[in-house]
Amino acid sequence: MIRTLIKVNIAALFSGVFKRLKSGRKVKPVAGVLIVLLVIYIVGAIFFAVGAIFYGICAPLFDSGIGWFYFTLEGILVFALCFIGGVFMVQTQIFAAHDNELLLSMPIKPSAILTGRLAALMIIEYLFEAVIMIPVFLVLIIRGYISQIPALGIVFFFLAAILLPLIAVAIGCLIGWLIALASSRMRNKNVLTLILSLAFLVAYFWLYSRMMSNINTLITRGVEIAEAVRRAVFPAYYFGASIADGDIVSFLLFALCAVLPFVVMCILLSLSFVKLTSAGRGARKAKYREKALRVSGVRKALLKRELQYLWSMPMYILNTMLGAIVSLALAVVLIIRPGLITGLFDQAAGVLSGLFDPGLTGAVLLSALSMLNSVAAPSISLEGKRLWIGKSLPVQTRDILLSKVGLHLTVCGLPGLAAGIVCIAVLPMSGVIPAALTLIMPAAVTLMFALLGVTLNLAFPRFDWINAIQPIKQGASSMLSMFGGMALLIALALVYIFLLAGVFALDIYLLLCTIIIIVVSAVLYARLISVGSKKYESL
Repeated sequence: MIRTLIKVNIAALFSGVFKRLKSGRKVKPVAGVLIVLLVIYIVGAIFFAVGAIFYGICAPLFDSGIGWFYFTLEGILVFALCFIGGVFMVQTQIFAAHDNELLLSMPIKPSAILTGRLAALMIIEYLFEAVIMIPVFLVLIIRGYISQIPALGIVFFFLAAILLPLIAVAIGCLIGWLIALASSRMRNKNVLTLILSLAFLVAYFWLYSRMMSNINTLITRGVEIAEAVRRAVFPAYYFGASIADGDIVSFLLFALCAVLPFVVMCILLSLSFVKLTSAGRGARKAKYREKALRVSGVRKALLKRELQYLWSMPMYILNTMLGAIVSLALAVVLIIRPGLITGLFDQAAGVLSGLFDPGLTGAVLLSALSMLNSVAAPSISLEGKRLWIGKSLPVQTRDILLSKVGLHLTVCGLPGLAAGIVCIAVLPMSGVIPAALTLIMPAAVTLMFALLGVTLNLAFPRFDWINAIQPIKQGASSMLSMFGGMALLIALALVYIFLLAGVFALDIYLLLCTIIIIVVSAVLYARLISVGSKKYESL
């Protein structure tokens, strides 16, 4: 039974992209090729970023006689990535999985269900680990320092790679378990989950940015920093020493630090799994209060329904509203410490002399952030088993689809608008056109991606998810929307830099881009309310 559950959970992780639909129709080959190219682009970009860091510190650390610190830094970075990625998924993968109640109602041991959940979580963690471990190992080969690693150390490198994610999973599960334990008696538990998740995300990006900005300090003061790490983070030291020196004792101590917390956490989870996954237990009961009935229009009611569903899922917010969150953060920083942002813009103006207009930074930056939002892309897939409810309502199909577009415009457009107003007030504007573009261009981009997200989700729906994080992060429509936005941003920048910089001024080019985006949005709107409505009715 455990083997079957593990197989089902793992299959569910990878079934969404190239899955044969129930109707028997396969995903189009062009879409498959695009998805493969996106995966190659993402993995290649991460490999390059990680490889660049370790390529710079490899020689100084090994030449200073502290090669173990090279692997220690790798272990710390892997742990941070696995922890941040895992703690976001523990809540939905283990405690709030879509089929928990169904499985618990069957003659299946809760420990078997938990094992299947953890196996799927570990697969994801190993994927996170691979994007760091592989380039780190390749840098060793390229720089020629692989010859300094004993044969037993290379064996320990791969054995430690198996054990390292256990620490991140144990701590992530502990935090997820505590959150589930606390939130089971809270009425507004989504607030707690959202705040903690944002805090972990900010902490990880802060750690990564600090590592990038202090890489020279790391090189010049490597011995001093390594000694501090050896005393303060001893499991990381054992990890590095076991590989660099082939030390069996260090490896056994690291293995103990990795396995023991994981085993303890598994015991805690198994003892409380049924209790924490029981729905509706311990929450404060709502008291009925007589109020006047408010009547609203169809579209307003449908939009309110979409907003309530979004708010009920913190992982939906965190994974699809990154651009909107950063836009709000940018507005706050501009109000509190404007010199911090304007200083960065001045540096960019010096590097991109002739191509960078300080008055247009707000329009360019907010438009780029708007392309990172993908709230609408999984909105139809998230209907899941509730799809029949919307289809049975006495409303027009196009109103249902436009409510999902309205959801994206509301939660992504309003933060962009607020940030645009702050940019106009704080940043130096060189005229009316830059100020207008700061408001209009991000709004146009948000509209286009709202319509595009729903259109893509109609083409690549997924309703067989176990937990909602699967269509949000692994759905083809979400991937195409988010990474397609990145590709569009890069394409527009390259076209201007290499082809049109001598033909148009930057403000005229951005104005033309805005007009084209509005035209594309009009085409997508017309297609959505006609062809899209028929497609939705046939789902």
